[in-house]
Order: sequence, then C-alpha cells, then structure tokens
Amino acid sequence: MADTDTDHFSPYRADGKLYGFVCVVTGSQQPVGQAIIQELAAHGAACIYACDSSPTYDYAPLLTLLSHSSPNTKLIPYPFPLAAEDATLALIDDILNAFGRLDIWVCSSGLLGPSSIEATKPSDLQKCFEANSMAPFFALKYAPPAMGKLTKKGAYPNAAPKDVKYGSIIVGFDTRRVLVAMLYDEFACGVGGGEGGGCGAERWV
Repeated sequence: MADTDTDHFSPYRADGKLYGFVCVVTGSQQPVGQAIIQELAAHGAACIYACDSSPTYDYAPLLTLLSHSSPNTKLIPYPFPLAAEDATLALIDDILNAFGRLDIWVCSSGLLGPSSIEATKPSDLQKCFEANSMAPFFALKYAPPAMGKLTKKGAYPNAAPKDVKYGSIIVGFDTRRVLVAMLYDEFACGVGGGEGGGCGAERWV
C-alpha cells in the first residue's frame, strides 16, 4: 500500500500543479499538440519532450512563448517517428538517462486525413492505423515500467521527488474524444474516456 501522506503521492495535488513531471507530447507541431504543451507547462511540468516527425520544424515561437509564460518548464524538441517501436524505446531511454523519471505520455497524432471517404486511399488507412493504434500501443507497452522509476528531487527548475509509482498515458483521437490510462503504485490500471473535451479515469492503490 502506498504512503498517501507524501506530497508527491499522486499527480492530483490540491494546488493542481505537476511539479517534477517529465512529459512526452507527440504531434507537437500541430495546434492541439502545442495547446497540450502549453497546458502542461502552465501547471508546472518540469520538462516536456515535444515529439514529431519533422526534424526541421521551427519551435522558436513556442519556446519564446513558454520562456515568458512558464520559464521553469524545459521544452525539448525531439524528432520522433510516431509509430516506431525502436524510436519509442530510444526516447524512453533518453528521458530516463536525463531525468530518471517519466510521468505523462500524450499521444496526439494531429492526423487530419482525407476530406471524404471517396478520397481515402489504402495508404491513408495505414497512416491512420499507425497514428491512432500503433503509437498508443507502443506507449502502453513501454512507458509504464519507466513511469515506475522513483527518483529524488533533481537539480533543475520545478523539480520534485517521485517516491510513489504513478503515471498517465493519454490518447487524443481528435478534439472531442480522449482515452486516459492512469497508472498507480503497483500499476493496476484504470482507463476512462470522454467526449466534448472531457475524460475520466478510475483509480486503484
């Protein structure tokens, strides 16, 4: 049974802050991904890995915005093929080597797709499958063990110790549908979904 008295027992602090949290946001070059990054930063996340496929995307406007609104949050642009197993493992290794913890993984593909069913090709279906099925699958497969890593308080802004296992994997299918997996303590898992911008989760400790 986890010690529920610690300030860092759960991501749900009374003040709503996510101090110490190390996060991954895929689809970070799309408006939805950037909005998620800004929201995590506003709540005090320590570090956010901004992941997307293009290595040449200019993150300067977002970096400038966060430097004013959330100066203690570190944004790390990270070229990342969305549905590659080896890339997922490499990203997790880099995060653990740098911070020793992983707390939130947001799968936001930003994939808009064709304008109509008539314009849909087999290649479009393949891209949809990779973005909305394979990418979340690899996150659910490999992120939980990393979220179970415990750490002392690091020497960086917004740092906090992590003395209980927890984490969240969030899959955004579009602007209305969200799937959330919450992982606590011994990693029993609760999953919830929502529409209209809402989401839910159950919790076991």
